[in-house]
This record gives sequence, structure tokens and C-alpha cells, in this order.
Amino acid sequence: MSIRCVLPILLLLLSAPHIKAQIPFTVMTYNIENAFDTYHDEGKDDLDFCEGGSKKWSKSRLFKKLHGVCKTIVAADEERPIDLIALCEVENDTVMEYLTHRTPLNRLGYQYIMTHSDDARGIDIALLYSFFTFHPIETQHIHIAAHTPRHPIRDILHVAGTIANGDTLDVYVLHLPSKLGGAVARKGGLTAARMLKENVDSIHAIRLHPNIIIMGDFNAETKSSQIKMLTSDGILKDHAAPLHPGTYKYKGDWSTIDHILTHTTTLLPQYANILTLPFLIEPDETYGGYKPHRTYLGPIYKGGISDHLPIMMRFEIQQK
Repeated sequence: MSIRCVLPILLLLLSAPHIKAQIPFTVMTYNIENAFDTYHDEGKDDLDFCEGGSKKWSKSRLFKKLHGVCKTIVAADEERPIDLIALCEVENDTVMEYLTHRTPLNRLGYQYIMTHSDDARGIDIALLYSFFTFHPIETQHIHIAAHTPRHPIRDILHVAGTIANGDTLDVYVLHLPSKLGGAVARKGGLTAARMLKENVDSIHAIRLHPNIIIMGDFNAETKSSQIKMLTSDGILKDHAAPLHPGTYKYKGDWSTIDHILTHTTTLLPQYANILTLPFLIEPDETYGGYKPHRTYLGPIYKGGISDHLPIMMRFEIQQK
């Protein structure tokens, strides 16, 4: 190319406004259905999932599930690893150590933070994160005061960390009581939502550029009292609201009970999807269509990963 051709191109580049590359950031929430190890925890109702228990749970079945979770995380985004993954129904550190060190996830350098709640079965929640893109600076376990000793509520996990542009991101992971618990569970869910909202409001008041993500299994749909309590003032937005058909299917009816709520300033939402990867679903021979390929249906081992489908959400980090 001649000098005469090159000079106009150089002048154009030098005179163009400085364009900063967008930095992607992705999160996912996934209830992985009874991810128990095979050992009994004293005082916990986990005997069904111990070796020799009624579920005939075993190390091989556990690792099949964990490899499926790994496969889901890797396949969720073809461009790059997911930055943050909220996991519900994880029993303990043993399970998380297996997932992060004894599946192919160990090649991606994921680390985790989890709760240790008073749940009767010993079920907890965890935040899996890429240390390359999220750096935790503070962790808080929000304990929900039990309204009845027989129905303890799982703690809410709050992790504050920095992202690529130097801003702080406050992440909340939760698993609210099941709707099957009736009025007691609904009351517990409202109590947890109220305490969460108070915590979020306090963060919003002290952060110069608040970036807040709440994700997990709410056991409640978009129009529920819990979600309305969190989103009524317009600060938090529910990105699961327009997604179809849902994350959970019961007797042929889909519902979205897993959610991602956000309030962001420099972490700009792009899109959210419910993942229906082929290995996550199976034909629904009773009601038609498809359904999540779950691990158990009652006492029957089905060999799938979970009775929930995960939600993935993509953001772009606004550089300063």
C-alpha cells in the first residue's frame, strides 16, 4: 500500500473519538436438586441420601450430577466462562469441593463461598465465582429469625466484590421456603424478603455507583408478594418476568420461581435466557412438550441433573 493511501487512514484513526471495548459479564442461577454427599450430618434429616438410604444415593450418582452441573456451566456461554453462578440445594463444602476440584471446572479456576444454615435437611446455597473477573472483599450471611423453631429459614448469602472497572458488585444468593409449606412457608418467605429489602436499601444508600444482583430460587412467581415487596419501588428489576415458559414444571404447568433481580449503574443488562440445553430436558410423556430432566421423581431415580432449569443473564461492564 502506498504512503498516499496509508496517511488518510492514519489521520482518520487519530481524529476518531476514543472507543472503549465493552467487557462482558455473565451470571447464572441454578437449583441443582438435592446435591447431597453420601455421609450423614449429625442432627440433619439427610438419611435418605446417605449410602444405604431409601434413595440408593451413591458416589457415582453424585458425580454424575456434578459432571452434569459442570457441563451446564461450560455450555451456557459459548464465548467465555460464566463469571458468577448461584447454586441452590447444595449440602455442604464436600459437594462444592467435589464440583470445583474433581470435575473439569478445576481447569477454569472457580472458587466458591457458601452458607451453613439451620435447614432441617442441611441444604444450603453457594456462590461459584471466577477469581479472574470477580474479587470478593466482604461476605455476609443474613440470618432470618425463625418464626417457628420447626421451620428454620436458610440464610441469605451476600458477597461484595470488585469487577473489571473497579466498581463494587453486591451479589445476593437465596433459596426461600417452598410453597409446599403452606402459610408457614409464605410467612417465612415474606420475612426473608423484608430483611433482604432492608439490606439492599442500605447498600443502595452507601454505594456511589450501586450494582446489585439478587438471584436464586424464590419459590415464588413474579406476581407473588415476595417479588412485589422487592420490586415495588422500582429500584430492583426482575429479569425473569418476561421469560417463557418457565424454570419449573408441575403437573404440566410451567412457572418461573427462580429469578434474577438487578439494580445496576455501570453493569448494563443485555439479555436473560432460561437454558433449555438438550441434556437438561426430556419429553413430557404425560402432559406434552418437554420438562426438566430431574434426578429423582419421588423414590425413582431418573438420572438427570435437576428439576429446575437455570437462568443465565449477560451484562456489559461500562468502563470509566
